[in-house]
Amino acid sequence: MSVSETATGRGVSRRDQVSASGLSGRTFPIRYVVLGLLIAAGCISYIDRTAMAAANVDIAREFGLSFTELGVLLSSFASAYLICQIPAGLLADRVGGRWLLFACLLLWSAAQWLSALAGSVQDLLIARCLLGVSEAPVFLVGTRLITRYFEPDRRATPVACLNASSSLGQVIGPMMLGAVSGAFGWRAMFVFVGGLSAVLALLWIGIYRNPKAGVPAEAGVEPVRAEKVIHELRRLLSFRTSWALAGGFVGVIYLQWLYAAWLPTYFQTTRHFTVSQAGYLSSVPQFAGFIGGLAGGVVTDRLACRGWSPARACRTPLVIALLVAAATTMLAPFCATTTLSVFVMSVSLFATGIAMTAGWTLGTVLIDERSVATLEAIQNMGGSFGAVMAPVLTGAAVQHSGSFVLAMGVAGVITMGSAALYRWGTSVRIV
Repeated sequence: MSVSETATGRGVSRRDQVSASGLSGRTFPIRYVVLGLLIAAGCISYIDRTAMAAANVDIAREFGLSFTELGVLLSSFASAYLICQIPAGLLADRVGGRWLLFACLLLWSAAQWLSALAGSVQDLLIARCLLGVSEAPVFLVGTRLITRYFEPDRRATPVACLNASSSLGQVIGPMMLGAVSGAFGWRAMFVFVGGLSAVLALLWIGIYRNPKAGVPAEAGVEPVRAEKVIHELRRLLSFRTSWALAGGFVGVIYLQWLYAAWLPTYFQTTRHFTVSQAGYLSSVPQFAGFIGGLAGGVVTDRLACRGWSPARACRTPLVIALLVAAATTMLAPFCATTTLSVFVMSVSLFATGIAMTAGWTLGTVLIDERSVATLEAIQNMGGSFGAVMAPVLTGAAVQHSGSFVLAMGVAGVITMGSAALYRWGTSVRIV
């Protein structure tokens, strides 16, 4: 079937529809087919990213790792992901999405299979870095396509769905991967998740098409020129708003990675549950994060419909959600029972989900479509820095103090700082 990336943003034209006879037997708007595939990619990418967290204790035991060393290993993915954000954003703005996403899916599938074959910590480190490099473009490509298919005041919900796919992956991942790891070992778990990515790669390349046969890149995509790339990057970095978006996103992703990387370990070491039990318990707060991600889109869209400017409709729920997430994260380790602890963490991740969607959507309304992926890449670099810090600082704090109290306190302080950056640093639109 044929897919066009050209969208009017006002309804769906004939060429923006696809005959979905293999799916529903009727004509279906192509933007929703593309969005569905992107959501699947986002979901699987987070299952991949959190795979190691499901087997942290077993991997640490096999290779003799301390909590600090395990934190460094967990952060290797985010380090590579951070370094590749700007190149990935520039590629997403100037290169077609079909082959870029296909190549990324195949590479991150290979990275997981290399993890399964790892004979040393160094092998795992290389595989995790390859995973970070290959997953860097996925949400940037997705955001770029959404800005082409949806008007500014209608983007929050599709962006919410795309971002919520990350939380959905973290809901499915601990349950599914904990069960696979508990039954067949952590190496089989990596083989399994690599297979999921390979299947999606075949679906993407089989369903998605350029506007015309034989066209190497989507219509309207600019060729990559080094001088234009450097000029555009310098232009964006000259705005205070770009730096505030990057700094604010540090706290959002720090919290997300704190829970994604360490929650199963928390339930195993502090609450003394088995690998499988920890996986199921970890999925409950992550499901709340998934619902929060969807709710963020609904709230933002409704505020915009009431006459709020798109930027204000994103910024206000974003700041409130970050403050709630910070307070509940700091409270979580003091909960006397597992039930109360899970509830408080669920509130925290629900608020984090709202912040994730509102923050990502804020970037799309503060700049025009031409450079949106590059700006989101700058913001995501800040988020990736948070993802690098969260496993390392958490591991070091737990190693030093013997509990998660200090680690959760640090996370809360960082998140409150991010709320301040969003509140006072993103008032100027980039032109």
